[in-house]
Amino acid sequence: MLLRNKKQIKNIQDVKEQIAKLVLNQNRQIETNLKTSVMEIQNLLSEISEFNDSWTKIPNVYRIARISTSDDTVKNITFKENIELPDVDHDLDLIIKMLNHRREKKNLKPSETSLFIHPDEISLAHKEGKFPYERANIISQIAVVFLKGRIKYVGLVVDRNYVLLQNKLIQIIR
Repeated sequence: MLLRNKKQIKNIQDVKEQIAKLVLNQNRQIETNLKTSVMEIQNLLSEISEFNDSWTKIPNVYRIARISTSDDTVKNITFKENIELPDVDHDLDLIIKMLNHRREKKNLKPSETSLFIHPDEISLAHKEGKFPYERANIISQIAVVFLKGRIKYVGLVVDRNYVLLQNKLIQIIR
């Protein structure tokens, strides 16, 4: 089932509903490719707690990672980041190029999976005083690409398995 005429998001409930529909429509593929249940995805979804008005106006990538500290003394920490992109038409390749450009400006290496949060970004956030933990193990994460009030892509990571959804499973990276 394709969600052709996705309604424009207006609040946090709309965001969660659209992501949940996309995930539920891909339930089998997600469980097979991520080797996890949809429950882990629902845990990530519950971390989306604040609506950002810019999601309705300009392209954004909203990323959330569930992490534990490297010595496992602290668990269930979230690292959240909203990245506003230039207001132009975006496809996935352009989004990844923009995110890699952003990484390079911070003296980080480009990545094929720049849509997702990487440990070096968490370490940098710690150095900049934006996050209390320097080293962390990423347990799972979600990346949502908003284009002018609509959800264009949803990326999911569990352990080291990745999927990218756009009304259907469009890419699997392991």
